[in-house]
This record gives sequence, structure tokens and C-alpha cells, in this order.
Amino acid sequence: MKVISQKLKIIALFFGLVVLVNQLNAQGITVVKNDSYKIKTTSGKHKSIQISFKGLNNFNIEYRGKIEVNDFDTDVVKIEPGGYLEISKTTFGSKRSIVIEPSEGKLSKEYYEGRRQEDFEPDGRKWLAEILPDIVRSTGVAAESRVDRFYKKGGVNGVMNEISRLEGGYVQSIYGQFLLSKKELSDDELATSVRELTNEMSSDYYKAELLEGVSKKFLGKKELSRAYFDAAANIDSDYYSASVLSDALEDIEPDSEIFATIMRACENIGSDYYHASVLEDALEIRGVNDKLVNEIIKSTKNIGSDYYQSQVLSKAMEMDGLSKATHKSLMEAIGEVGSDYYMASVFTEMINNRIEDDIASNMIIILDDEMSSDYYKAEVLSKLVSSQELTEMSMSKLSEAIANMSSSTYAASIIKEAADVREIQKKALIALIKASVEIDSDYYLAEALEALAVHVRESDNEVKDAYRQAAKNISSSHYYGEAVRAID
Repeated sequence: MKVISQKLKIIALFFGLVVLVNQLNAQGITVVKNDSYKIKTTSGKHKSIQISFKGLNNFNIEYRGKIEVNDFDTDVVKIEPGGYLEISKTTFGSKRSIVIEPSEGKLSKEYYEGRRQEDFEPDGRKWLAEILPDIVRSTGVAAESRVDRFYKKGGVNGVMNEISRLEGGYVQSIYGQFLLSKKELSDDELATSVRELTNEMSSDYYKAELLEGVSKKFLGKKELSRAYFDAAANIDSDYYSASVLSDALEDIEPDSEIFATIMRACENIGSDYYHASVLEDALEIRGVNDKLVNEIIKSTKNIGSDYYQSQVLSKAMEMDGLSKATHKSLMEAIGEVGSDYYMASVFTEMINNRIEDDIASNMIIILDDEMSSDYYKAEVLSKLVSSQELTEMSMSKLSEAIANMSSSTYAASIIKEAADVREIQKKALIALIKASVEIDSDYYLAEALEALAVHVRESDNEVKDAYRQAAKNISSSHYYGEAVRAID
């Protein structure tokens, strides 16, 4: 289940206000409500929608099926079989209602005042003509037929002009869905429509809902995908922006230019949490390959939080078959993690598996240059030398890093860990001996040299001379004597 796009959306915006969304899957009922409105949608063989307007003038609309109104929005001219429309309004305790439904090929229209049925003509027809224009612009009643009507008269601009007059994001999203689903729209019209729709709508919730509903239609073509992400840029909420991007990841082909576009779009997400969530979702898409992982790794550099950046990098390291180029990107990204703790955590996870020697060398260089804490540096380097078969080149870099450490304790601990390796090449052994000279504590210098003594004894005079020369840096005669006797 995806972190963003598959979760139930708990907080949403309705008519520009905060609303509560309750999904009751067992009964197939959705309820959207706030202090002024309540919408209840019942799904089944026939979907019905009930809309209640609260306050001094209570207004209730319930409808089912496709409904069409005349060109002036003053009368209902068609309802599909099985559908109906019921409108009721209470003003100062006085209730009026109209019920319209198909019957024997025509529409049956009933008008009530209170509980008493009255003739529809002329009072019922007059009242319907008065209230229907506001109803169609605030409820979604007859939305599909009205979109068709405005499109025939004025194209996309005609529909957009009407959408700008609608009451709230809920209704605008309904009209937007019908507009974008029209088969006769050209690619240019689709691109224009989706951009203008999200620019017109004020609710980030409904913008996201609209885009997620049409993503498959847009993400198959380069130009349409560009328009899609331009529209997504109109979403201010990091949550809903991340939701749209995560949803888009499910509809693209791996190794596509659109993937890189999504990675760039992530940069507009201000929240490190949601940015990281999209990247983690990207690592889980089917068919993700080395090239895409590289793109994801590069995108982590825009995450300000060391914690969330390290979370994504750790997950990226778990991917199989990473190339040297991707490992290089990974190393560079880790090197930019500001926290020594999180940098050490990611490196430690990396060396849980076998790594190439050039990667190990690069890791040592980054630790030496970027990590200020000798504690965490020693923690990583000690594990590195104990778990990896380092070559002469890597051991040389290790010696340089040890020499640059300010803590005698941690410098000595790494040398002792390196000394436990079964075999150390001559040049690497000399490099470690010379690195030990930088340890300014007689006790720890002697400890480091004595740990290396087992390798020195089995080596030639050049190595032994380097060892004795290093031992001369011990001021204490006691520790000096112990170090020298270790190779005799």
C-alpha cells in the first residue's frame, strides 16, 4: 500500500472549507459534510446523491442517474430510466418540494406544498425555474449534459467560463472530470483544460482528486504529461501534491522521461517527509531499474532533513544490480548528509554487503573530508576494515584518514581492527605504521604498534625499520620498551 496515494484521505476541502470525509465501505456510503452542507452518496446498482443545505432556509436535493436540463437551466427535460430528481426547501417552517422521474417515455413532475400535492402548473413550474439555475451550479445535477452544451457552443473556453461560475471545488471537480473525459478533445485542448482547471479551483483536495482521476489519460504522452505536472504545480498542499506524484508513478513506463519530470516536480514539495515519501514510493514501482534509482538518489539532495534523506538512501542501497555510476551518485548523496550520525548509519548499512574497492576508497575519502565526529568515523572505518577485503589503495586511504583524526583513542581502535586482518600488504602495513605516528598518546600509540607487531615480525627489514622509527615517538620508556620488544 502506498504511503500517500492509497491512504484514506481524512482531511479534505469542500466549498473552500475544511470538511470531514467518512468512507463507509460496507454500506457503500460516502458522507461529506461541514456546518453548511452535507452530501451523502450511496453506491449500488444506481448511485444516488443527497445534498442538504443547512441554516435558516433548509434545502435538500436527492438525485440518481443522468439528468438533462434545457438551455436556460430552468426545466428538467430528460432523466435516464431508473433515475429521479427530488428537490425540497423549507423556509420559516413552510416546505415545498418537487419530484421528477421518468414514466412511460416521458417525465412525471409532482409538486408539493407541505404534505399536500398541488398541480405542477403553473406554481410548480415557476418555482422550479427560479431554483434550478442555482441548483445546477452548486450540486452537479445535470453536469454532464451542461458540459456537452457549453462545449458545443464555445469549446473549452465555453466550459471553463461556466466552471468559473460554479459554487465550490466539489462541483468544479465534477465538471472538470466530464470535460477531461470528452473523447473529442485534442491534446492541445486537454493540456489547456487541465492547466486552467487547477488554476481556477481553490481546493487542493479536489485538484488532487481531479488529477488522480485522469492521470492515465495524460501520462502516456510527453506533452500531456508536461501539462499534467504544470497543473500539479498549482497544488499548494505538500500532502496532496505528494499524493498526485505518487499516483502518477503507478501510470508511467519505467525508464521514461516522465519519471525524471516527477523527480523534478518533487523539488516543489516543501515538506521533507512528503518529498521522501514520494521517492520511497518511486523505489517500489514495478520495473524500477538502475537508471531510475540514480535519478531518485540525485533527488534526495533536495531533502533538507538528514533523517528523511538517509531513509531514502538506505532504501536505495537495498536495490539489486546497482552500477558503479549509481554507487557513485549514492556516495555523493551520502556525503552531503549533514548529520554525522545519519551519514554513519547509511555507510554502516552499505558495508553490510560486499562492496567494490573503489567504492570503499571513495567512502573513506568522504568520511575523512566530510565527517567531523571521530567517534562515528571510527565506527564506520572499523567495520569497513573488518568486513571488507581492502586492497593496498584502500588501506592507503584508510591510513590517511587515521592520521587526520584528532582522537588518539579512536585512531588506535581502527589500527587495532585493521591489525586483525589475516594479511596486510607491505605498502599498506607501512602506511598504517606511519599513520600511527600521528597518535599523540604514548599509551594508545604503543597499543596501535603492538597490534601491528604480528604482521611486522613476518615482514622485511624495511617494515621493521619503519616500525622502530614510529616507536621513537613514544616518550615513555615503559611503553617504548613494550612496543620495541613486541617485534623482537
